[in-house]
Amino acid sequence: MSGRALRLSETQYVFLMLGVFGSKSFFLYPNLILHTAGGSYWMPILTGLALGVLGAWSFAKLLALHPGLDAFAVVKRSLGWPGLLLFALPFGWYLWRDMMLIARAHVEIISMTVLHTTPLWVLHCIIWVALFLAMGGIASITRAAAVFVVVGVPLIVGLTLLGLSDLQFTLHEPLRSSDAAYLGSKNFYASSYVWVGFLYFASSAQHARRPGRLWRPFAAAALCFLPIIAGAVYLPVLTFGVGFSKALSFPFLSKMDSISHYWLVVENLTAVFISAAILFVILTIGLMMHCFVTALRTMLPMLPGRYAYLAVGAGTYVSALLIPSWKWIENGVWMDTPVRLYLVLLVPLFLLLARLRERRSVRA
Repeated sequence: MSGRALRLSETQYVFLMLGVFGSKSFFLYPNLILHTAGGSYWMPILTGLALGVLGAWSFAKLLALHPGLDAFAVVKRSLGWPGLLLFALPFGWYLWRDMMLIARAHVEIISMTVLHTTPLWVLHCIIWVALFLAMGGIASITRAAAVFVVVGVPLIVGLTLLGLSDLQFTLHEPLRSSDAAYLGSKNFYASSYVWVGFLYFASSAQHARRPGRLWRPFAAAALCFLPIIAGAVYLPVLTFGVGFSKALSFPFLSKMDSISHYWLVVENLTAVFISAAILFVILTIGLMMHCFVTALRTMLPMLPGRYAYLAVGAGTYVSALLIPSWKWIENGVWMDTPVRLYLVLLVPLFLLLARLRERRSVRA
């Protein structure tokens, strides 16, 4: 089946989003939520979920303007070249930064916890694996998503359930807190990177039967992953306490290290967890590469797809290697927040206003 004739079901889009959540929810996110102001951790989690679903709904309405086209083609048709540049250039910048940060963050974690002596340039080869996946197109990415989710999600759910075995529910103050001070915390807005996975529908919306309903797969995946995301934040708190959890760089990984039962066959649960997460990282980077190349080829139709993928893969690989420290990664997530919010809030709003103006002109 040709790429243009390919049709994806809502279930396949759910798999894609589950993979995205699996790649972003465990390492930086708990630390950011634990350092939001107020201490009501359940409130920023649920607020992020609600705003993510709202953003997915508005983005789906954008995609529904011209069914059968990807987001970049929709913007180009609705707003012309100025609108395309105002959308595609910030989006491309965000994708490049996101690929670079996700790859380097997980490579650092692998190096610190499992493969201590393996050179970073070898570990960064996960980018090339993602590149080969992306070069197969959205059909290959979707098939890989189904396999990775079937393999990875049960492992993560099982490890999360194991983490319930040694909780101290006397440390339950964060469960009762309802302080809204987190709305003024920069860490809350930086944590929004977990809830913007619907942006990656930009290159796959043309394969949706009803692009205006693409917010539903995102909402379904978010609700399915919500207990795991909440567990990534609360399991360390209910094991180590709030103060010690805040002092940890990776609270959820430390929680995995603390699980010990005599009947467990596998001793290193952290390695199992990271292995499952890496599957989702490869999937997400592949999906982002596909988005990036789609944006490039919308602006430069004469650009050969194979060379575009190779250039994006090489650029991501070199950029990830050049990141100097973990602190740079943390700062990078915060620095990308304005661009992220711009893409989520302003661009769909402009397009909807343009659509309303078109309708009024037709009626007149």
